[in-house]
Amino acid sequence: MEKQGKMHYAWWIMIASAAIYAASVGIIVSCAGLLYRAVAQDFGVGVSDISLYTSIMYLTVTIFLPFAGKFLNKFDVRYILTIAGIINALAFGLMGFYTSAWNFYISGVALGIGSTFLIYGTIPLLINNWFKAKAGTALGFAMAFMGIGGAIFAQITGALIESIGWRPTYMILGVCIALLILPFTLFVIRSKPEDMNKQPYGAEETTNKVAVQAQPETGVMKNVAIKTIPFYLILGFTGLFGLASTVGFHVPNFIQSVGFSAAMAATGVTCVTIGQTGGKFLIGAVNDKFGVKLALLTGIGSGILGTIALLFSDSFGIAMMYLGALLFGIGFSGSTLLPPMVIREVFGGRDYASIYTTIMSASTLGVAVGTTLFSYIFDTTGSYYIVFITVITLFVVVISSSIFSLNWKKKLNV
Repeated sequence: MEKQGKMHYAWWIMIASAAIYAASVGIIVSCAGLLYRAVAQDFGVGVSDISLYTSIMYLTVTIFLPFAGKFLNKFDVRYILTIAGIINALAFGLMGFYTSAWNFYISGVALGIGSTFLIYGTIPLLINNWFKAKAGTALGFAMAFMGIGGAIFAQITGALIESIGWRPTYMILGVCIALLILPFTLFVIRSKPEDMNKQPYGAEETTNKVAVQAQPETGVMKNVAIKTIPFYLILGFTGLFGLASTVGFHVPNFIQSVGFSAAMAATGVTCVTIGQTGGKFLIGAVNDKFGVKLALLTGIGSGILGTIALLFSDSFGIAMMYLGALLFGIGFSGSTLLPPMVIREVFGGRDYASIYTTIMSASTLGVAVGTTLFSYIFDTTGSYYIVFITVITLFVVVISSSIFSLNWKKKLNV
């Protein structure tokens, strides 16, 4: 039991999770788009030739994610995350030494292996283990650092590219990834409260020092879930949401493609990440207070409005572009935060880990496809207008499928 007045260890898990997200998403994912153009121009190739490494990264995650649960059950999560952190730091830092596009694809595979655990396979499960109350708020706070990390490192990355070039920038960012991840994975992260003779935050406390027997989780098993319509609705919702969210990677290239400077593009990325940061807090709080349906409307609705603003921003100026990037960032924040909320709401917590890792592989597949598909459309047409129209359509389908899945919940007896 936690002594009165002492901070529950669950909050340290949340802080550690935030640091991991700041590095693995805030740097590796959010800053990728700023570097695509510089590398492509230096190598004399298309942006899609470089961004393909990100698609390879997400395809690798798609392949490994369904097996992540087995690794997490068999090995100590601290060591898994530490190894993953080392892999990602090296894979990203080594990009500064590469001399051709295909070298980046090797790092894409390595980043996919590490990101399977750092981004998708672990943090929501840790939060689920450590928080029985305020889980949405805790997950929202941790995921907010995807945006906070991106907002900080986008500015750093933009400045470094202009001052010292893209090669040293990759090396410096690789070191930053290691410094943000490894201290927390080694010294703070623990898989379950029971590992430290503690109870989850929000669990009922007893008057003695003996921990109460945990109540069995309610919900359905994966072998039952996969036979239901909601499973495939959520699978589609998650995959299409991941596909639509990849526009966030292209915001800096879009801004430069319509005539604005690299510095303005960096500010655009910052707007996306500020929206992403605020969106995590906002969606998590709305979920805890008003329920997952309103959280869905808040997140996806913002994404639709942001994409519309981006679509017309070249006619209304940079202020409209920044507003669109900000609103899209809120929608972007939902691509990783909303699926675990919907999954738990519909299927319960009984077999959450297995259902979650299987469904989230659809998200990574969507990101893998979207990253290259949208680059290809831009390289072919010279603009992002078709991309934005496609994304608006995807968001409408996403919000429809998610609402339908929640309406089916009562038939599952969860």
